[in-house]
Amino acid sequence: MKRKDEPQAQEPAKKPRRSLDLLWVSLIVAAVVLGLWHIVVVLIQNTPLHEALQVCGLATLTMLRVFILIALASVIWVPIGVWVGMRPRAAQIVQPIAQFMAAFPANLLFPIAVYGIVKWKLNPDIFLSPLMILGTQWYILFNVIAGAMAIPSDLREVSQLFHFTSLQRWTTVILPGIFPFLITGMVTASGGAWNASIIAEYFHLKDKTLHTLGLGAQISAASDSGNFPVLLMATIIMALMVVTINRLVWRPLYKLAETKYRLDG
Repeated sequence: MKRKDEPQAQEPAKKPRRSLDLLWVSLIVAAVVLGLWHIVVVLIQNTPLHEALQVCGLATLTMLRVFILIALASVIWVPIGVWVGMRPRAAQIVQPIAQFMAAFPANLLFPIAVYGIVKWKLNPDIFLSPLMILGTQWYILFNVIAGAMAIPSDLREVSQLFHFTSLQRWTTVILPGIFPFLITGMVTASGGAWNASIIAEYFHLKDKTLHTLGLGAQISAASDSGNFPVLLMATIIMALMVVTINRLVWRPLYKLAETKYRLDG
């Protein structure tokens, strides 16, 4: 009789299966590489150098807008989020509202904002930019609220017992406590702002088109005019910019949050 722990006769059939999976993966990788190579050839052949440099310059403008808007939103929402997070009753009310606002499609509000810009003849270069973060700023708020709620109560009591000043309380208790949550909110808001720039920097309202200089506007304008090479290049550059910023900015901040700014370490 066969023992139960003896290998079954069908066990060696796994090797051909693995070889077949490896073959499919190799074919997919080869197809992706050939596709990317074809895209590069098309871009080189159909995009003049001055247009490529222009797209890179516009990407820099949009990047600066994203950083400035994220910084301004953090300055506004961090104190509010900390205040709310320190008060459980207020947090129960405000946090669901912030989550709803983050999920709400902010582009539905764009026509109202653009109508106001047209009616009052405001400068599009200034007043179109906040639309990029209109819907993503709420990620900062509810993450900061969650961070403030996660600060241990004994640390708050110690700061009160030793009569910490407001500056000492923020630098030694509050900011280290909310820092990982703040970074998470800023990363999410940043990615959303890059996507929203395609609509916010170039918007149609009836027979009028409001636009500002930026990579998002370049993508929308190239799409309207059917300029496929520029559209493709601008889209690729936006993706590369987001990945590069994640690698060079957000990832080091994440490591800093995990190593230095931890209240449980």
